[in-house]
Amino acid sequence: MCKLFINDLIQIFKSSVSAVLPENLIRSSLKYNPTNEHLNILGKTYNLLGKNVYLVGTGKAVQNMSREVENILQSKIKYGIISIPMGSLDVFNKSRNVEYFEGAKDNLPDNSAQNTALKIKNLITQLNKDDLLLVLISGGGSALLPLPKSPITLEEKIGLVKKLANSGADIKELNTVRKVISDLKGGQLAVKAQPAQVVSLILSDIVGDPLDLIASGPTVQNTDGANKAVDVLKKYNLIDALPKSVQTLLENNGDNLVFPTNNTSNYIIGSNKISTKAAVVQCIELNYLPLVLSNKVTGNVQDVANKYSKLVTVICKYLRQNLEIDELKSNIKKLEISGTDLKVLNEIKISNKKPLCLILGGEITVAVKGTGKGGRNQQLALEFSKYLHKVKDQLNDFDIFIMSAGTDGIDGPTDAAGAIGYLNLISESTADGLDVDKYLANNDTYNFFKLFKNGHLHVLTGHTNTNVMDIHLIIIKRKLL
Repeated sequence: MCKLFINDLIQIFKSSVSAVLPENLIRSSLKYNPTNEHLNILGKTYNLLGKNVYLVGTGKAVQNMSREVENILQSKIKYGIISIPMGSLDVFNKSRNVEYFEGAKDNLPDNSAQNTALKIKNLITQLNKDDLLLVLISGGGSALLPLPKSPITLEEKIGLVKKLANSGADIKELNTVRKVISDLKGGQLAVKAQPAQVVSLILSDIVGDPLDLIASGPTVQNTDGANKAVDVLKKYNLIDALPKSVQTLLENNGDNLVFPTNNTSNYIIGSNKISTKAAVVQCIELNYLPLVLSNKVTGNVQDVANKYSKLVTVICKYLRQNLEIDELKSNIKKLEISGTDLKVLNEIKISNKKPLCLILGGEITVAVKGTGKGGRNQQLALEFSKYLHKVKDQLNDFDIFIMSAGTDGIDGPTDAAGAIGYLNLISESTADGLDVDKYLANNDTYNFFKLFKNGHLHVLTGHTNTNVMDIHLIIIKRKLL
């Protein structure tokens, strides 16, 4: 285990997170002129003269988004309600007219978050045409804005979403179902705020930045219909086990809401692309050759770990000059890593002595079958190490490390953002008496990394107050001959 590579990986990751800190994104996206009361958002001007501004927000990043909006608009904000994760409130940062409420412990909807969602609903339904509602949205917003449609209870909704997640449903599928069974998602927040003007500032935490799925799209028209949610439930064999309340809702779903298209604007101000660009800058400063291969990585954690192992193996083969560049591209294309940019591979120079740092972003899934404690990033780091171990004899002339971590600083219901794996991890952990297969099968990767090497391979940042999916960094360095 090389401490230099571990320290570099953590430094690169922290730089990628700093680039998407919400206060920086808000500051670069919003400009306000108090003299004429004009608010400019990414080039579009809103005249606030004679208007009251209200503020609501939901997500892991919205506390600092809101603080910066307050700094910019100051007394122009009449009132606001912000829903943030449990344990993240900055009590030393006093607010003017905005209230902050915690909820959704371990990123799961709860009564506290539901009470905040109800407060938001009560506020927005009282707005009129002279009001502008500024909505702040980021990843984690779904769990922090839970308001099930009647007659569904919060417990029933939580149970259904848990079953979906544990069955391996991805974020798009989860939000497709959430939108149908929720009272504020799927554009309904914007509808209920009418006739006020609605403007949303969004940090994307979903591959491809689909507006209608980020935090389940509370201010974006839902064009799915109930049938799409039913299809997701059928896919995971959950349709026959639905609570009666959900069955009733799906059978009678037909709100026929008229979405206020001309009175609603949505802006994405932060995404995974911004984060990976910052990682590139930090890599160069640390003397690595950075290659951003994808911002759209999805799939099951085991499949992704296997593909990453094959990716590393073929790149090492190329670096030994056993492959031509066209062969390298062809082999990597066959791996079908979603969103792969093959053109960046041209930047690899065999004569270059710098270590490579492959940079990928996205969000993968874990089908939970065990009762342990962990998350997709810790699982990926350990699964990748296991796959590398199987081909270690082909890679002994290289140092290979991976770091997988969530930009929100939280991987599953743990205090870790992720973890670091490497080529010889399995051999060393086995020598220490740790059964990797046992920890993987039980989805107990958090406790593995807590025990192994005294926890030094855990990536611990605490709540970052931002969220633009995950970052995967893979270092490949040829050993000196």
